[in-house]
Amino acid sequence: MSRIHPTAILDSRVELAEDVEIGPYCVLEGAIRIGRGTKLRAHCFMQGPMVIGEDNDIWPFSALGVAPQTSHFDPSEEGPGTLIGDRNVFREHSSVHRSIHETDPTKIGDDNLFMDGAHAGHDCQLANHIVLAKGSMLGGHAILEDRVIIGGNAGVHQFVRVGRGVMIGGNAGSSLDVLPWFMVTLLNTANSINLVGLRRSGASAEDIAIVRLVFKLFCRSGLTIAAATERLREHAGQPMADEYLEFLGKSTRAICTMRGRKTMAGNDSFQAADST
Repeated sequence: MSRIHPTAILDSRVELAEDVEIGPYCVLEGAIRIGRGTKLRAHCFMQGPMVIGEDNDIWPFSALGVAPQTSHFDPSEEGPGTLIGDRNVFREHSSVHRSIHETDPTKIGDDNLFMDGAHAGHDCQLANHIVLAKGSMLGGHAILEDRVIIGGNAGVHQFVRVGRGVMIGGNAGSSLDVLPWFMVTLLNTANSINLVGLRRSGASAEDIAIVRLVFKLFCRSGLTIAAATERLREHAGQPMADEYLEFLGKSTRAICTMRGRKTMAGNDSFQAADST
């Protein structure tokens, strides 16, 4: 049987599987279905339509499925809502907004970690094993593939696609599409590959060699994106190369390379001004 604290407020359309725990002062509005083993610790706020899978751990003051923060959206509209998979952790004050699309919901996959204050805007599409560190922000319609790590207070612009295994460092961000296994440590600047993540994922030596090649082609060769892509096609048939080519085929924005906007000069000038 589900356990519901007497102070919790649940809409009549809420459906709970066995072993679901609803803690003190949680408020669930609209059509919400929650899978077994999921736990709402306390003070959680949810709005449907929403489907939540099994064994999720939802911490106090999180807000899931709430209306998008757009001036033209009527918060009373339900739309297609939100779809959340299994074994996700939503820590304190994390938030996920429901879709404004006519047919497709905001989607969160499996085994993801939203740290304190992490935010995914409306219509985001998150895959699996993603980490959003404290204060990280995803604009609406952002797409994150498997094993992405977004550092503290880092941001991803709306409609940006972030490839598998990408790491965006703390206080950095991207308004450009980021190729798989690249690392972004300055705004719109990919300056290395996520070698540690590759090894932890069990990537083969051949896969790592392709990642190194792609980084060289797109970030160090001086080639245009189109020319670098043509050079990459010479390796079509290798799984990692095919993954990059598929990503490039789906990309709708410019690609993040080493030619992004850097802020070091500005920081130096502020330091010089402070010292006088």
